Amino acid sequence: MKTFIVFSGVFVLVLLTAYNIWAEMDRVKERTSTADTYSFYKNGLAYTEIGSDYGKGNIIGMQPYLSTYDYSTASNFKSCLRKYFEALKKEHKITPRSIVVLPEYIGTWLVTANEKSEIYRQPSVDAAMTILVIANLYKFFVNYCNAPAADKRKYALFSMKAKQMCAIYETTFSQLAKEYNCVIAAGSIALPDVSINVDGHLEVTPNGKIYNTAVVFGPNGKIIPPIVKKVFPVDDEQIFSTCGNTDQKPIFSTRVSRMGLLICAGSLFPQAYQRIAGKVDFVMIPSLSGTDSIWHTRWTGYKSFTNSAEFADTTLYNKITEGDTWTRYSITSRASQSGIHNGLNVFFSGSLWDLKPEGKVLILQNDSLTVLAPTQKQGRIVNLYLP
Repeated sequence: MKTFIVFSGVFVLVLLTAYNIWAEMDRVKERTSTADTYSFYKNGLAYTEIGSDYGKGNIIGMQPYLSTYDYSTASNFKSCLRKYFEALKKEHKITPRSIVVLPEYIGTWLVTANEKSEIYRQPSVDAAMTILVIANLYKFFVNYCNAPAADKRKYALFSMKAKQMCAIYETTFSQLAKEYNCVIAAGSIALPDVSINVDGHLEVTPNGKIYNTAVVFGPNGKIIPPIVKKVFPVDDEQIFSTCGNTDQKPIFSTRVSRMGLLICAGSLFPQAYQRIAGKVDFVMIPSLSGTDSIWHTRWTGYKSFTNSAEFADTTLYNKITEGDTWTRYSITSRASQSGIHNGLNVFFSGSLWDLKPEGKVLILQNDSLTVLAPTQKQGRIVNLYLP
């Protein structure tokens, strides 16, 4: 029996050692770039300019075309984004009176930062996340057991990497805002109940509920409060994340004027505008959707919200398309009815495993709506001068 116990102990020790060696092997380091050539250079950049420069500032929708490799390291992530800022700087389009907005969930895929290189080559997001789990079994198990969400797997994935994700996200956008002397509404990121600590930095709550969170950075690189947490997450989000407080006041005073910030589907609900109506001069909306074809599918409402009928005629369910819903109920009518006459709605664009989000851009200029179709595998910048 003693021999068996000793043998079993040695076997387990060898097994754990082998696993730890495998888990740490071939992880992408900060000094290593796994991307051969960035998509920015491969496919170019689309640029749209609306209005004239009257010296009142401009709001810029930045829609980088992102790949799995852009999320492999903090340096890759920043380098990819920096190219778009450099393009603006070169053409003198970004100034101290510029405000930049990026897409929803732009920080969320930092969950794959510094992981095994094979993750970035997988054919599907499920295959990539499976390797991510196996390579981080202990952390995943602990977070899975403490998950305050219906989908414990998704919660555990983001929770176990939350501190690193948060640090990369804050450092990247803080540095870019300071370097280019502008305000950045840095899309959003899924984090456990993040807050601003006494030192002015982001801080996640261990085992906290996950919120789809948007953060704004000032020209000095510091965070401009408040942090915005998505009030109306859609059905797919609610299984791992939580609704933000409806009492939030997503209003930001900038060098240009007062900015409102809403996250994706929240811009469809009239309640989202109650806190900013008459108090902001323009609204920024970071968003995420699927392939462009989803805009042509029938809209069925949001099952998670019993009050979804409050913003749409229920007789139109299954009769109008997803695209009709956005053009009918988003910034076109909601913002204008709230005394907001200008704004941008910027959707995520890129190729992440089998996820191929194709980003439209909705532009509100003096109550008039322009919808830009997705670009074909290239990044885009939309520059709207304020009247």
